[in-house]
Amino acid sequence: MLLAALAAGCANEPVPRPRGYFRIDLPPDSAAAAQAPCPFSAEIPRYAHWVMGGASGAADSGAACRADLLFPGQRAALHLTWRRIQGDLPELVRDAYEFKEKHEVVATRIRNEEVERDSSRVFGTLFLVEGNVASPVVFFLTDSTANFLYGALYFDVRPNADSLAPVTDRIRSDIRRLAHTLRWEGPPGAVQHVEHRR
Repeated sequence: MLLAALAAGCANEPVPRPRGYFRIDLPPDSAAAAQAPCPFSAEIPRYAHWVMGGASGAADSGAACRADLLFPGQRAALHLTWRRIQGDLPELVRDAYEFKEKHEVVATRIRNEEVERDSSRVFGTLFLVEGNVASPVVFFLTDSTANFLYGALYFDVRPNADSLAPVTDRIRSDIRRLAHTLRWEGPPGAVQHVEHRR
């Protein structure tokens, strides 16, 4: 009887199963206009919020400003640096491209999406980086005369493009919305009631 049970147990060959990931429930896609801690506003998702970046606050002598758009439920942050252009636009754009190029070693593909909004003076490029990379979205936006905004998305987890795909796709959509609704505002430091990072 024992031999019959062992023989029956060995009759079926094991079947490899595809690797699975936990299901990720995303919040409803809903956005509202919001003033950033730096001199711009844009539509952001209702499940995200602004915080000032850096240890010393948002503004640095009115020439630079750091802010983060946090996605706490997704363990992600969009790190943003605003700079006042001081005759150095080519250098700022070159720096953005160089940062993107650092991802090319591990990226499976990098797609460029141009942003051209003449009516709001917002121009730039979104770099959508695919693969197991630290930052799946890098971008810069500028009015080409006074304002330059650089952004990079990071997750607070080990990069895994497959498991993060639903969240990455949603946040990429949120970043596109931010880029296509962004408006340049007054000087940095004028915004009140913004949460400070601890």
